[in-house]
Amino acid sequence: MADYIINVAQIEEYQMLNDRQSLDAIFRKAQSAVVGGEVVALVRQNTNGTAYRFEEISTLEDLNAYKKNVYKYVKED
Repeated sequence: MADYIINVAQIEEYQMLNDRQSLDAIFRKAQSAVVGGEVVALVRQNTNGTAYRFEEISTLEDLNAYKKNVYKYVKED
């Protein structure tokens, strides 16, 4: 099983753009991964381009907590 990778820099960009549609798509895929028994990995890139995992999410409860934290910085329409 492959992990579902979330690039945190991309999440931050969507937050700044208030792009709810793109965030919704990412979290739908992440939810499907968790329900299917996969792990969602949060990844960030170093300045040298090397990606590293700093957190793994394996439960819907943890995913929903992360999602709630992400959306609190997105303005309502």
